[in-house]
Amino acid sequence: RDFHTLGGWPYLVSLLEDGAHGLTPNESDEELLILTDEIKALAAMTIGTAVGNLGEFRDWALEDVSSALSTSTKASALSVLIDSVEHELSERSNQMNGGAMAVTSISDARYKSRAIYKLRVVYALGSLLRGNPAAQHYFLWSTDGAELLARDVLGTLSSVRGPSDGGNKALTKLDYKFASKVLALGEDIVTGAVLHQEDYEDDRMISVNRLVAAFTTERWCDLSLRMLAPSLAERIGETASRGTKERALAAVRALGPGCREMSGEENWGVEEVTSVRSEWNREGSDDGLDSVYRRELLELADGVLGVLQ
Repeated sequence: RDFHTLGGWPYLVSLLEDGAHGLTPNESDEELLILTDEIKALAAMTIGTAVGNLGEFRDWALEDVSSALSTSTKASALSVLIDSVEHELSERSNQMNGGAMAVTSISDARYKSRAIYKLRVVYALGSLLRGNPAAQHYFLWSTDGAELLARDVLGTLSSVRGPSDGGNKALTKLDYKFASKVLALGEDIVTGAVLHQEDYEDDRMISVNRLVAAFTTERWCDLSLRMLAPSLAERIGETASRGTKERALAAVRALGPGCREMSGEENWGVEEVTSVRSEWNREGSDDGLDSVYRRELLELADGVLGVLQ
């Protein structure tokens, strides 16, 4: 609170901008690019921690901080974070255009710094959006933030390389962790809105139905099922795959009814969840699961199937 009172919030948010650190890196200055990513990641982490700890700080999400930014238009912590997602999408689009803009190879160190920054952005977005209908309204309808995030995740996953084709498993895990965190964010927002519908009764805010629909588009539903893919263990390892699928099932439970309505498929997701359940239902195998955890996983899968069926 004192930090905010003293005017520190706008300057903290400004650290998310590439040019705010006194560094002017170009694409050949890898060391500076990594340092910039690390600074931005720390700023995003600080934003998420500051806002996430006390509900009274939710208004900071949309507070105008343009005085500390290189822009003459109104800007907020939320808008700057969303801009970083848009920038990521724009870069990927440019790299895939071919010719002079063809995809360039970056070092593992730069890839890792960028991946960690994206994780911190999701953490900050979660703190700013959870339990904050006003911020959710801006995120969903002023910037189409939910679709931007889904596009970014699906684009990231489409370029992931597994061990069999020369990929670095540690970096692959970061990409799937990013996807898992984004999916969990969508689940948290939908679940929170359904449980606290009274917070959305103000006509100036969004309705719960519209909010749920924003997180059950074709991209979001595709993402939730993609995280249940049988090939996941080959890419990130058995243990990491199991945890990722466990979290994805929680998201499918929350998003499933909306995804079924969106797709028009009465049995949406049933095949994928059943496959995961069969994967875990191997008592006596050498998969490393103790009986208690196996039972918990199977109960989770059964609960999700109950929702879907």
